[in-house]
Amino acid sequence: MTLLSDLSGRGNMVIQCHDVPDADAMASGFALMRYMESRGASVRLIYSGKGRITKPNLILMQSLLHIPLEYVEEMPRCDLLITVDCQYGAGNVRKFEAGGVAVFDHHRPEIPEGPSVVIRPSLGSCSTLIWDLMRGGGFDFSADPDVYNALYYGLFTDTCGFSELRHPLDRDLAEFMPVSWSLIKRLKNSTLSKEELDVVAGTLSSSILIGEIGLLKAAPCDPNILGFSSDIAQQVEQFNSCVVYCGYAGGIKLSIRSSVREIMASELAAFLTRDVGSGGGNIEKAGGYISLECVDKVAPGASPDDFLRSRLERYQDNFDLVYCDAHNLDFTAYGRYRKLRIPLGYARTTDIFPEGSQISIRTLEGDIDTLSSADTFLMIGISGEVYPIKRDRFDASYERMVGRDLPETEYMPVVSEKISGEKKALRPYAGACIPGGDRFVRARELARATKVFSNWDRDRYFYGAAGDYIAASESDLSDVYIINRDIFFRTYAKA
Repeated sequence: MTLLSDLSGRGNMVIQCHDVPDADAMASGFALMRYMESRGASVRLIYSGKGRITKPNLILMQSLLHIPLEYVEEMPRCDLLITVDCQYGAGNVRKFEAGGVAVFDHHRPEIPEGPSVVIRPSLGSCSTLIWDLMRGGGFDFSADPDVYNALYYGLFTDTCGFSELRHPLDRDLAEFMPVSWSLIKRLKNSTLSKEELDVVAGTLSSSILIGEIGLLKAAPCDPNILGFSSDIAQQVEQFNSCVVYCGYAGGIKLSIRSSVREIMASELAAFLTRDVGSGGGNIEKAGGYISLECVDKVAPGASPDDFLRSRLERYQDNFDLVYCDAHNLDFTAYGRYRKLRIPLGYARTTDIFPEGSQISIRTLEGDIDTLSSADTFLMIGISGEVYPIKRDRFDASYERMVGRDLPETEYMPVVSEKISGEKKALRPYAGACIPGGDRFVRARELARATKVFSNWDRDRYFYGAAGDYIAASESDLSDVYIINRDIFFRTYAKA
């Protein structure tokens, strides 16, 4: 029995969004309400606090998607209270006394864990969390398109128009089924007021240049306005990248853009938010959140402005660049390591899509693009990491394990055909293998962060933090790549 189906049997329930809810909170609460009602529960969807919803896109969202969201000042009678996109007792949601409480959220944990507390800060939206749980609970989204449209828009708004997708599940939700584009366009085009237009103008006039990265401060505003401002700022010739930020719910919200291959927006977001928040996105667009409470612990007394400037200065002097076709690294002087004989996964790309198909593999580290061919296999590591490998190298390096299932991983990647958009789960096409004979690499621990442009992708780099390992196959020292420190010690041994 899933958690949602278990909760659905708890009698009358109230689902509470955070005060002055945004689209993600509204969508999460509405979808969860529909799931519980499909299981026979009696549900009310509420919010409270000092203010009511006034943004035009949210009022329109309620109307177009028939969301029965109520403003209340007193707690309705219920057997179970469920908070969505917030945590019971936190500062952004009015606390009502309740006999039973459940929590679904995607922000940093502020309350203790519990059997009815599900908090996944790695996700870009609470909509993603609710969608994943409902999908696991067997909900038929095709029979209730309002629910999927709401969740899609909730993710869209919380990730600045999909520019800050942090987790593969976020991307899976965005591509799960057809959406009503006419509805989404109406909502998208109802977000900007005259006051918000003034915010954008003020933001663009605040820019400073730190190295080759533009830094711009906005007045507190909706995340979509922040993303809109950064899209405009990135067109400035002097900015290789830009960071736009504003005060937001006890911290600062970031919107990041990049136009050079040496800086992935998602990686810059992760650097700026490390130990103080969370960040993610894709190569060109990303975003994040920094907690002021965490900043005070890491840099006591620092203002948000000073903290961001300091991190941007550090970032630009923080990494080395390695190009596989033009580097002076002497791998023959590095340590020699043997690949351990532990089960891994593999798949033939032509088993998934026909020869010549342009495919993209969705992984925890990001998307990997390649061509489907009889000569290209995919290796699947112990944590679900994926990388292409030539067939002759696979045959020379690995033994197929007939009858052995693919080992379980944290996230099983999805493969999509880029022209048609068709998506297939990788697991049904994957088998198990084990390193054969002795396979050696030359590797050393990184003293500094390093970005490696590999033979497989000259436009996107593999990022290694200090403590990770840079390695090259002993049989081909131009085959340079990064290995996560934890994975390295689980898969290699000193020769």
